[in-house]
Amino acid sequence: MSEELNQILAYHQATKHSFSRMAPGPKSMDWPNEPKPFRRYRGAPLVELDRPEPRPGEDEGPQFDLALSEGNVPPRPLSFETVSQLLFDTLAISAWRRAGGAAWALRVNPSSGNLHPTEGYLISGPVPGLFEEPTVSHYAPREHGLEVRGRFSEETWRDMASDLPEGTVLVGFSSIPWRESWKYGERAFRYLHLNLGHALASLSFASAALGWRATLLDGVGTEELALMLGLGKADAGGSGTGGSGAEPEIPDCLVAVHPQGKAVSGFDLKETILAEFEEVDWQGRPDQLSSEHVDWPHLALMTKSTAKPRGETVTASEPLVEIKPPRFAHTPSSLRRIVRRRRSAIVMDPASSMTKDDFYRAMGRTIPRPRHFPFNLLFWRPEVHLAIFVHRVLGLDRGVYLLVRNLDHEDSLRSSMSHEFDWKMPGEAPQGFYRLATGDFRELSRALSCGQKIASDGCFSLSMIARFRADLEKRGPWFYNRLFWECGIIGQTLYLEAEALGLRGCGIGCFFDDPVSSALGLTGMEFQPLYSFAAGKEAPLSRMETLSAYPVADH
Repeated sequence: MSEELNQILAYHQATKHSFSRMAPGPKSMDWPNEPKPFRRYRGAPLVELDRPEPRPGEDEGPQFDLALSEGNVPPRPLSFETVSQLLFDTLAISAWRRAGGAAWALRVNPSSGNLHPTEGYLISGPVPGLFEEPTVSHYAPREHGLEVRGRFSEETWRDMASDLPEGTVLVGFSSIPWRESWKYGERAFRYLHLNLGHALASLSFASAALGWRATLLDGVGTEELALMLGLGKADAGGSGTGGSGAEPEIPDCLVAVHPQGKAVSGFDLKETILAEFEEVDWQGRPDQLSSEHVDWPHLALMTKSTAKPRGETVTASEPLVEIKPPRFAHTPSSLRRIVRRRRSAIVMDPASSMTKDDFYRAMGRTIPRPRHFPFNLLFWRPEVHLAIFVHRVLGLDRGVYLLVRNLDHEDSLRSSMSHEFDWKMPGEAPQGFYRLATGDFRELSRALSCGQKIASDGCFSLSMIARFRADLEKRGPWFYNRLFWECGIIGQTLYLEAEALGLRGCGIGCFFDDPVSSALGLTGMEFQPLYSFAAGKEAPLSRMETLSAYPVADH
């Protein structure tokens, strides 16, 4: 194994929670140094995206089920209004909450602890009503605006877009490690990439509402992306500050957003393109989020070890084994309404339940199918499977179930998991869905989720189990991050499914890693739990006020 892969495996082991030891992290919350929730580039011109014309309402736009299949929504033209809508439905504030004199913003893209380490950038050619020349800009959620960081030539944009459909814009994502490590210490690197997966899915859903599609441009290397986003050297990671005093951002990925019905045929970053970005006159300086910092050395090491080499990509060598979807009942809500009203549950009602059909519908939505959002974003075949604790699903026995999202992995899962499991397929279940054991596992699911009642009081909770060591050995250390991206995309999909059903979801990053594996009979590093999730009916919140997202002056 390479030195980088050894480092990743060591990091993963060192940052596991167990019943006897939590992953290394702060001993207490350093509230005076809590990172500011919004980054701004001081000195960069701000283009406000609001206009006098009313923005489309939450109840307008395409219907939820209809929009999530390509070809059902006519593509909107690229313009000021559609770029504004794309970002509004991807990264913007969705509401404010206030309690006890404190107020905090919620966003469309969820984040562990509401810390929001993910930053968004737009790279585009001329956009009617927005930019007259090719521009790199940073999205400012509080203002719902774009900070102009730099401009480049139309010739370079034509070279960049030569293999992209007409009407394409590029969205770049980066992460600020300090935002997570302030609270979670060394385990924060995992959460950075779970958050990134949620943001990728948010972008995909927002694109679907416009008749567009998001496609990951995974051939772009970390160093090249840092150059294109004006982030400086990509190895400046970790939790320390850069030369300006601002906490570093780590470039993550680049996504093409383009009209549906047209495919990305390639994306070639020629040396002439990179040379022009070397000469961009970058505007603005990133502000500092905290006055003091704690160094978590594993974060900087992982940033280097998982850096993406230029040109390496993941593609499926064979077509995905098609899994037939369950019956879907069309939901009358619009996609935009569900996206904007998504919330993370705080307390679940332990008496609530959901129907078997609704449960199957939610599980079936996580199975990638050709031309269906949000998994048409990715090129690789599914590497993550769902071990589900069913608590209160009407028509389905309580117990432990497994959804095999890639049928090619089924034999390996059967041989790796407990030989006492039943592997029975309930009637009308999605293909690849099995009952492993019957019984009441509410207390076990709670115990495995760091004692959090939200895992036992919902209708179900689940653990996302990734094929792990073999993938890293085959594809390279940089695929570690992408396993977490896939988990985040699954989590965002389940959030919207819960919202469409009048329920609420909750991502659970705190769980006891090896005990989860032991509960499933898994040993070694072939499969690893990376994320947990629960869904159910949220209990009423007392002494908490929910306020509109914009304007924010009074919040």
